[in-house]
Amino acid sequence: MTYHVDLVGPARKDQKWQAMAGADYAAADFNIDWSNHQATCPQGHTSQSWFNTLENGHPRVFIKFSRKHCVPCPVRYNCTRMKRHGIKLRADNHYQALQAARQRDSQANWSLLNNHRAGIEGTISQGLRGFGMRRSRYIGLAKTHLQNVFIATAMNLWRIVDWLNEVPLAKTRQAAFERLIPQITA
Repeated sequence: MTYHVDLVGPARKDQKWQAMAGADYAAADFNIDWSNHQATCPQGHTSQSWFNTLENGHPRVFIKFSRKHCVPCPVRYNCTRMKRHGIKLRADNHYQALQAARQRDSQANWSLLNNHRAGIEGTISQGLRGFGMRRSRYIGLAKTHLQNVFIATAMNLWRIVDWLNEVPLAKTRQAAFERLIPQITA
């Protein structure tokens, strides 16, 4: 079932040394054929084995390449420090979603999309901290919905009054460690 919901947030970057080096030999640079259970390295060699495993209860795929291709490969040290390369990936749908999120993060309009997310998080935080949205005062879905509508109206009125009185927007909070860092002026 499709819900047409897009989960917005920064995707975790690939933390493996190949991705950090940027030498085009990270797991994302390998061509993965999910239907035939085969991967192709950037040098054009196909994988030797494909294992479906579980890691901490999450489905993973472990792909290994042949030593006869990896040992004589001239770019092996950009790819692996072992005698042959192995890739560990998330299962198909999770891998595809992660790659799509990383691709979206690299686009120019990502900051605009993320700013909307930050604004929504600020609104939710204001509702929770200032207007008690975490708990319903009433029993029943209809009464709880009515309470949420009244809280949303009160938040909008509060913002209109602040805007009319030219109250400046609150500054983003800084972590204590961040406040210790001296301000660098350019």
